[in-house]
Amino acid sequence: MTKSRGAILAVFALAVSVVVACGHQVTPTPSTSDLSGDVVVRFRVNGTLDFNDFTYGIIIDTCGEGTPYPKYFDTTYNTYSYGFYVGASYGVSQPQLVEYFLNPASGSLTYLKVAASSSLENFNPNDNGLGNEFELVFTRAQLANPLRQPQPCPNLPPVSTSPTPTGSAGASPTAAPSSTATFAPSASPSPSPNPYPTTAAQTSWAFNFFTIQSGIPQDSLGYGGASDINFSSAVIDTTTYDDVPIFKAVGGPVPGNPALQLSGGEIINYP
Repeated sequence: MTKSRGAILAVFALAVSVVVACGHQVTPTPSTSDLSGDVVVRFRVNGTLDFNDFTYGIIIDTCGEGTPYPKYFDTTYNTYSYGFYVGASYGVSQPQLVEYFLNPASGSLTYLKVAASSSLENFNPNDNGLGNEFELVFTRAQLANPLRQPQPCPNLPPVSTSPTPTGSAGASPTAAPSSTATFAPSASPSPSPNPYPTTAAQTSWAFNFFTIQSGIPQDSLGYGGASDINFSSAVIDTTTYDDVPIFKAVGGPVPGNPALQLSGGEIINYP
């Protein structure tokens, strides 16, 4: 499988301490009528979030393939379904959502940007008042193959016979000798229309968090940081109320800048 740096763009669009409740302003539990079908994600670093210099990514696998890792091409291409990116050139008003798919021409991971919708997302860049945590609330249906990709889950059959879009993130795919992934969502082609919905809903969604500098992952939730391939502790069951506290695995390598050092967070699913 080709390791394409162009196709990797935006898969980033990519210290360690125990998360404590002290100083955290707990959001009151919403009623099910207010947050039915939504997911709340809290993303926390050790320092002060720096949206001007760094990008923060929430990467999600909705296909039941497993946890997305920073060097995904060293493990599997099948664990990237969606990503929310905020910071750097994207600002803090609303994260950029991207949808991933496998480019049939190159066999590499590719993404398309999803148009922003304030009605489907609620973003707070400083939800605990300490400057080290942001909160994203998004409607779960937003990740139901919004771009109508013919094959949103790589290991499942296509949902239509429509041609799969061959557009890629950035330049035409070329072999990448380095195993370092770069992630920076940029302009991308429009998808071919597909009248069919996504494949059958998967009930287990796996998450990972990344801090990114100049398109290069600097940290993830796993022990190995930017090179981790073992983290698997951020999974929700979309069929029930699920509140999963997230803890950064301690003891491994960490970036020098606290704004790039992941601390953890929380994921809450409201059915």
